[in-house]
Amino acid sequence: MKKLIVIIGLSISFQLQTNEDNKIYYEGVVGPLEIISNGTAELAMPLDNREMLVRVIYPNQGGPYPIIVFSHGTFSSGEKYNLVVEFWAKRGYVIILPNHLDANYGVIPSKSEDMIDIMHSRISDMSFVLDNLDDIVRQNPNLEGKLNEDLVIAAGHSIGTQVVLVNTGQKFRNPTNSYITESNEERFIAGVMLSDPGKMAMMPDDAWKGSKTPTFLSTGPEDYGLMGDGRREAEYQNEILTLPKKLTGDKYLLMIDRGDHYFGGLIHREVDKMPDYDGLEIFNAASLAFMDAYTRDAESAWSFLDPGFIRSATNGRFILTIE
Repeated sequence: MKKLIVIIGLSISFQLQTNEDNKIYYEGVVGPLEIISNGTAELAMPLDNREMLVRVIYPNQGGPYPIIVFSHGTFSSGEKYNLVVEFWAKRGYVIILPNHLDANYGVIPSKSEDMIDIMHSRISDMSFVLDNLDDIVRQNPNLEGKLNEDLVIAAGHSIGTQVVLVNTGQKFRNPTNSYITESNEERFIAGVMLSDPGKMAMMPDDAWKGSKTPTFLSTGPEDYGLMGDGRREAEYQNEILTLPKKLTGDKYLLMIDRGDHYFGGLIHREVDKMPDYDGLEIFNAASLAFMDAYTRDAESAWSFLDPGFIRSATNGRFILTIE
């Protein structure tokens, strides 16, 4: 669906807002809307002998809206990404955040095999959410009529980015035993990643390109989390089996100068760094433009995704490339 848009000043001015510091960012084609941010549901998972708690954030009016299923970072939860997911919801998206097995240190792996098991359960959690949308609506009656099940996006942070990739078509192989991690999930039309899966010890640098759907990735030179901070030596590196042989034109990489794994502690967990409000603001704008482009075919969104425009509007701190 990628289109070539020639940027003409007035053609996008009504969608780009200037704040008091004269920073330009994309505001979307819907909203801002009032939202409900405290929706919850408990989904019984008899095969796993557990109940999965999910958080639901959605506009209080209108619909139907595209759905985002968000996979949180290691030991985190659906409560740690408000500055991102509430921004998306106010612009016309329903966000569902499952708490995975490792949420809030519910399961702590003692060896690499344990983390692989958690990874596989996370991949299944995303499909389980989509299989049980009716139950989520039943537990949140105000959601009735608000879900566009034809437009579903997978989003994630940290280890959640691997979950996104596998659920959007990536296959990778463990070279030590030839085991292939994959999913038959086909309902996600795009993926959004808040960090680079290639920064994790067991994943190659170009892992983010292995999805079969349009993909948006944000990263920076300090983008290292618990699974890839240089303190853990990898026994092996997974092989990505679905890398494209040529450029597909729908893989978006937003490089943030001085960007880290947590936007300075604004998402996932507190860190001893200065909060990166500018980084988060531009990530929100660019990720929203990506989703508006692929779910709403909004011309102003395609225009904002012009690499030259973003670089110029942010004085070169943010560089967007499309492959």
